[in-house]
Amino acid sequence: MSVGAALEQLLRLIYRRAMKLSVLPEDERDPHYDLIRLSCCAAAEHIGQSPDQAAITANDMVEFVRALVGIIEVGCGPDHGRSADQPSPVQRPGGQESGTTRV
Repeated sequence: MSVGAALEQLLRLIYRRAMKLSVLPEDERDPHYDLIRLSCCAAAEHIGQSPDQAAITANDMVEFVRALVGIIEVGCGPDHGRSADQPSPVQRPGGQESGTTRV
């Protein structure tokens, strides 16, 4: 797998996890962040980072996920309860919505 493909897959995974976390009450999120931290730390050590550097990397990843959850919360508004697998609607001129996004 190329580096680009691996990064794309990782970002999709992080996005899905952030979407799921965003629908949880804040007081229920910490155990999930702890699991992300442990997974990232183990992965970073596996690819050769020192335990100290791996811990820093894992903490950075958790902060990234926290920030992404905050962005999702602000951006979702009334549709906040939407499933992580559902695409967000795109507002079209005239007030019509589409279930897919265009890039």
